[in-house]
Amino acid sequence: MAAGVPTSVPATAARAAAAATGQVLGVALGALGRVRRGRSLHPRGTVHEAVLTVWGAERPWGVPLLDRAGEHRCVVRVSRAAGLPPPLPDARGLALRLEEPTGTVDLLVSTTGVGPLTRFVLIPRRTERRPMTSLLPVRTPTGALQLRLTPVAPDGAARTWLLSAARGRGPWEPVGRLVATAQPVRPDPDPPLRFDPVRHLPAGVSQYPWVRLVRDPAYVRSRQWSPSSRWRRRPGA
Repeated sequence: MAAGVPTSVPATAARAAAAATGQVLGVALGALGRVRRGRSLHPRGTVHEAVLTVWGAERPWGVPLLDRAGEHRCVVRVSRAAGLPPPLPDARGLALRLEEPTGTVDLLVSTTGVGPLTRFVLIPRRTERRPMTSLLPVRTPTGALQLRLTPVAPDGAARTWLLSAARGRGPWEPVGRLVATAQPVRPDPDPPLRFDPVRHLPAGVSQYPWVRLVRDPAYVRSRQWSPSSRWRRRPGA
């Protein structure tokens, strides 16, 4: 490093780049949502009742949700990111909501690769039977954490995924199973739920500052035209 250049310069530049990226994404998603008069991403989906079973960890992750064995009732929403019709490839997504004693927990995974680097790359797929990861890491007491859902063979009237976790770019370790009903909830298969994986985090988990800078504007702008936002507006507002 050249003499006289503060060591904080790289960190400052990285934060500025993350903030700029977040603003660009926010404007783009806001414009798309305005054109669609609805969700800018994952415009159509189905919501299903589900059960998340966690087996408990021999080597703690520092996240009670993963460390303690137990069953958690939840709901999941499965969708296609751009809303493209089959058989066109699209990034598949699954949003999961838990109501824990510590508050609401929202988790979001999308189709990516699963290697040390490709797990950070969104990949459109033709079929939903592909692995999904949380794409961006979250911070825990034991380091960076990513989650992965891998579809397994359907079991009668259920849809099942294997839940795995990884520290940084390390190996995936199975930690549980997610089982959702094959049929969506009724009477509305896609009720106006608003998932917020940026703020509704499990206990022991926090966002890296650069992740918030990228994601926050995108979520704020994309939610402006979401069904849940329109439902909450006053008539004529």
